[in-house]
Amino acid sequence: MQLTRYMNMEKYKDLLSTKTLFFPHYDNLGDPYEGSLGHVPTNKLIEKQTERQKRISAMPQQPKTAAREFLETFEPLLYHDFLRDFTFVSCWHQSEIESMPMWKMYAEKGIMIKSDLSSLKNSLGIDTEGYQHSDIFQENHGIYPSDGYEVFIETRSVKYVSRGNYIEPVGSDRYFHKQLEYADERELRVILQLHLGPELRSNLPYIFDNTNFPHTTKVENLILQIWKGIKLSYEKHSSILNTDLSGGGVRCPVDINSLIKEVVVSPFNNTDSEVLEVKSLNREFDVKAEVKKSVIEIKPAVTKFGVRLSDEEAIELEL
Repeated sequence: MQLTRYMNMEKYKDLLSTKTLFFPHYDNLGDPYEGSLGHVPTNKLIEKQTERQKRISAMPQQPKTAAREFLETFEPLLYHDFLRDFTFVSCWHQSEIESMPMWKMYAEKGIMIKSDLSSLKNSLGIDTEGYQHSDIFQENHGIYPSDGYEVFIETRSVKYVSRGNYIEPVGSDRYFHKQLEYADERELRVILQLHLGPELRSNLPYIFDNTNFPHTTKVENLILQIWKGIKLSYEKHSSILNTDLSGGGVRCPVDINSLIKEVVVSPFNNTDSEVLEVKSLNREFDVKAEVKKSVIEIKPAVTKFGVRLSDEEAIELEL
């Protein structure tokens, strides 16, 4: 399937000059439900977590064991709430033809670039083993592999869901869902997240095995004590990363010629001079892709026809 990206000339120049693809933070995409769990009843949100916990609570056990089981069940919800602050998205339109609504919304005086999924992944350095430019990305943003943070990147088509659909609260699923009313976007997206490495994420088995809790400590006190510690740890890393990633998004290095297969000039700006401007810009930044005019006609062509009245006389008419 062909992928297209509509953008104004300022953003296109930025893409070429920086050789980076900008990933805005998910909550800057204009849909207030981005990254949410949708219209899900509260009991459904924690249903999977509570099923196991109910079975555990029914069995007699030591306070330490019960607290550990409880926290291991619910900590992933807290962790993925932390990840919401460090999730960034690149959105693409899936279509073999131009889209007038997309032109009007994003690029009335801009361009559209054509690509495909394989080219998009190759240009970003994504393969079966993951994100190959992770070290470069972190260094460009002042975050180093030795800091213990890990870059996670994933590409999927968006699913459009109606009210009441259950969205998995743990994992990346929530970032690949939108409201059904957005279905015309036919969106494919790449999400990039900064995760805490194993040594930074709260290790509950280690905490319980290496901390001497008084024998008189109640289950609820154990849970509250450790839960507060986990929250403080995640808030600390959140503060560090927010300082390094200020700016509303992140930039990923991209191979321009692997990414761009063709450039199409907006139908609202479809003059020969505009096409020449884009071609000149491409030459400046050594972009190999062909530049074409949009196939969409904004004004219908004038239809002319001639009528012969006699051998000596004829007239030309327009419709």
